[in-house]
Amino acid sequence: MKKNLDKIELFLLCFIAFVIPVSIKLSSIPMILLFIIALCRKQNYPYLIKAFKSPSFYILIIPYLFLWLGLLNSDDLSNGLIIVFRASPLILFPVIFTTFKLNQINSKHKFIFSSFVLGVLSSYIICLSNAVPKYIANKDFNVFFYQEFSAIVAAANHLSYFVLFGIIILISNLFGETNLFFCKKKYLLLKILLLIVFSIFLFQLSSKATIILFLMLSLIVFIYIIFKKNLALKYVLAIIAFVILLVTFGLSTEKVNVRFSNFVDLVFKHNEFDPKSSESTALRLSALKAGKALAKDNFWFGTGTGDLRSEMHDYYEKNYFNAACARDVSPHNQFVKTFAMHGVFGFVSLISIFVLLIHTAIKRKCFLLWMWFLTMLVLFSVEDMLGIQCGMVFFSFFTSYFIFNLDIFNNNQSIKT
Repeated sequence: MKKNLDKIELFLLCFIAFVIPVSIKLSSIPMILLFIIALCRKQNYPYLIKAFKSPSFYILIIPYLFLWLGLLNSDDLSNGLIIVFRASPLILFPVIFTTFKLNQINSKHKFIFSSFVLGVLSSYIICLSNAVPKYIANKDFNVFFYQEFSAIVAAANHLSYFVLFGIIILISNLFGETNLFFCKKKYLLLKILLLIVFSIFLFQLSSKATIILFLMLSLIVFIYIIFKKNLALKYVLAIIAFVILLVTFGLSTEKVNVRFSNFVDLVFKHNEFDPKSSESTALRLSALKAGKALAKDNFWFGTGTGDLRSEMHDYYEKNYFNAACARDVSPHNQFVKTFAMHGVFGFVSLISIFVLLIHTAIKRKCFLLWMWFLTMLVLFSVEDMLGIQCGMVFFSFFTSYFIFNLDIFNNNQSIKT
């Protein structure tokens, strides 16, 4: 019975890892089943009791508790309750991964990471299968880029999170720090091919934040290789050449070029941006200004869990931010959003998660965990990660996994020749 439950538990976790990049809505029922399994197995109780005494456990769940406390300060309870229930992964996954330590299946971690990589690959196949017929019919190359390309699966910026992390997992595997199904040297070309495909996929999605993160990752990997000396010179030169070609090709395409040109213009002229513009970066600047103003005006306790949207709308109207007002744009910065919604104490609770992540990364000296910390730090600065289901599940799943159950075995693979 115990072995069967272990298999069911691992299958459900792999299923969630797979559907995160494919269809996030499919993760809800498996998540609830895993939570029930965690609570119903008597052998888990000592670990749960130990977790309830652990600072790490409370650091991860306190932002969720602030959502409940924020209802006391909210005028829109119905919207507040929706936000609270949508954020349930913040408390479910810490419990699930606390008890996952007892799972006795060998190499369980490689199943989870491999499932996620396969999920990213599946999402690319789905996007391509949808775009190719459209291109054949209309001869419009834009169907292979941005929202036109990703719409069948998810928003382009959201899907790009998963593609970037898939790239990070593959790189970590090549460094011998993360296990996958295909760990043997004979699969080396397959993994390099996947890296190339995922990198192209990332540029097709044309998300500014993740492309910038990709360039940062390339620089970090290059420095890491130099210090570790675990890659032959010919591979280093090949990687540099590939990144240069990819960036050149990406920026030469109309969609990516226009988005980055607008981004650069607004960065250097952020005080002169047009609040009537519907360009994505202009909308984000409008939302960021509104979020900062509300955080300042509600410094101690915030606006409340359910009221931020209406408060943002009122600010847009008063300050003639017409485009942002018409679209009810959220802050697109989780740190600012949390501060505005729950005040300084809620903000500190969110920052504490990142302190825990960097402490764990230093302690474990794990490349994958360092890159997860950096990726989440940037994404939380440009997205409402805890305000969208895919961001909530993605962050809660892997953060809880890394904090409570990161046991990555060295796959002893070297690509140095």
